Amino acid sequence: MNNTQKIHGLSIVAILLIASFSLLQSSGGGGQQIPTSFTYTITSSNTYNAYSTTSLSFTELNFSRLMNDDIISSSQCSISCTVFLNPGSYNLTQGIAINKPVSIYGSPSSKIISQNLTTYNAQPSCAGSFRPLFCITSSNIVFSGFSIDDHNRDNTLNVAGDDIAVGVSSSNGLIQSMTIVNASSNAINIQGSNYIVTTCTITGFHTGSGGNYGILTGSTTTSVRIFLNSISSFNGTDVSGIQTSNGASYISITSNNLFFNSFGISSTWGKFVTIEANLIHDNYAGGMLLTTGAIGSISAGPLTINDNIITNNAKEPGLDVQCNNQHCPGIMIKGVRPSWDGVTIISNAIKDTQATPTQYYGINIISTNYSNLTITGNTLGRTVSGTTINLGVNPLKSWIIAENPGFNPQPIRGPLTAGATPFTYTNNDGYKEQIELITIGDMTAFTCRGIANIIQVDAISPILNTLDTCVFTYVTIAPTYDVLPT
Repeated sequence: MNNTQKIHGLSIVAILLIASFSLLQSSGGGGQQIPTSFTYTITSSNTYNAYSTTSLSFTELNFSRLMNDDIISSSQCSISCTVFLNPGSYNLTQGIAINKPVSIYGSPSSKIISQNLTTYNAQPSCAGSFRPLFCITSSNIVFSGFSIDDHNRDNTLNVAGDDIAVGVSSSNGLIQSMTIVNASSNAINIQGSNYIVTTCTITGFHTGSGGNYGILTGSTTTSVRIFLNSISSFNGTDVSGIQTSNGASYISITSNNLFFNSFGISSTWGKFVTIEANLIHDNYAGGMLLTTGAIGSISAGPLTINDNIITNNAKEPGLDVQCNNQHCPGIMIKGVRPSWDGVTIISNAIKDTQATPTQYYGINIISTNYSNLTITGNTLGRTVSGTTINLGVNPLKSWIIAENPGFNPQPIRGPLTAGATPFTYTNNDGYKEQIELITIGDMTAFTCRGIANIIQVDAISPILNTLDTCVFTYVTIAPTYDVLPT
């Protein structure tokens, strides 16, 4: 049986997936059988009418108490509760503790608005989170379609915090088609497992502040898919639209639009991370940041970055500490602690298309705490410096940097004279090169990439990728050669 009251203002329709249950008033007393589908009526004075033992309605103080005390605290919610939010504004004055399997549906016109949010006594601990509006510790959760506006907390001292926090105990969740605006800290902070975040529009507060991300996955996070979201305006002190941190594992970040953030995407020691087919543009620091913590060591990687478009980033006017105190590149690779292993950057388009470019490099590498680093098949273009791949460190033998078509800023170098025999030339930068013999002296061998070459004037070596070598062997007269960009 359904019992739906006349709606004087806004309404919340709750469906409890059980035949009936008893709802008790906070003052105690007997119970009343409640039908499986019912409506809470919200009057124009912003009170909430629900069922009680003595009449068909009593007033709740706020939306937080309605959710925490009436709906989620019902024993029947241990099975499952589904809540539909009709269009309207829902003022939130306490954090809501999602400690039962709950699905909440609404439309963009169903707006959760933080108001005077100074107490959090109703919520359990969401470890790794900071004053969340929704603290999720249960599993089997759906948040779909409704909006959150956190503007009021951003302007109130000591109350800013996460909008949606997923605790480590929570698994199997779907967050889809949400609109989160003016996030005062992290919009979505996931510490749990097996979550999907998709087709959401997420924006931070336009005034930059430190420590906030659009979507944060923490050290206990595993098996999360983040795709088809639009994330912007998280422009604090070196934060990003999406961050994977300190061992977050099996994270897939695909087909998102990231702009007006500090960095589009960042990862600090992520594990089994895929970053694919995202549009990363017009961010203030850089397109993407790979780094390590300042202390300790975590086994990180593998990480694959493929088929992304990274363009027109580094919009901030000053220099950036994360980018070696200069303007940022499309991809920044840094870190003072070990250890990343197995980072692959392949088939990305990294270029600046503005009349006055702002991306300083395409890719900037200033750390050797990355073993098995592969950078191949990327399309590289204009940069501020004129350099597409900058090697600020000597490459490791496990690195492969090759076959990256695009602007090669190297001039022809030479003629150069070979050193003491046998002299070894090594390609120590991120560009393909060839060696052309100018004079041969009394050479006895010319071996490049382990292959013997013809010894004659104007002979040209095979293409040399990063760390490839040519060995000049002669008797007494040193040959000369040019280094040709290809």
